[in-house]
Amino acid sequence: MSVATRLPIRSLLIGLLLFSLTDAIFTDIGIRLELITELNPFVSWLYNWHAIAYYGIKLMFPVLFMLLYPRLSSRLWIRYSAAFLFLLYLIVNLYHLVWVTLALVHGHYG
Repeated sequence: MSVATRLPIRSLLIGLLLFSLTDAIFTDIGIRLELITELNPFVSWLYNWHAIAYYGIKLMFPVLFMLLYPRLSSRLWIRYSAAFLFLLYLIVNLYHLVWVTLALVHGHYG
């Protein structure tokens, strides 16, 4: 049994969705507190246009991944992709947590 077949896929997919949401929330907080600017021009435009569109796009890709996963679950690459995306969003969230915490502790906001 390979490592990929032992991955807790359900937990990874739910975690991916939650991390995507918290990434969007942390980014929103960072923009509102003027700690960061959104570097992706399309996402920046969405953010400035409408909050629901911003959150919708941020959550759309993990949801699509979750919907496609059952059809592709027999493919080894999809399992590794789920693990990679989970770890990537975990790292992004930890990064956000650090800069929000540092900004709040040192008073560098708004």
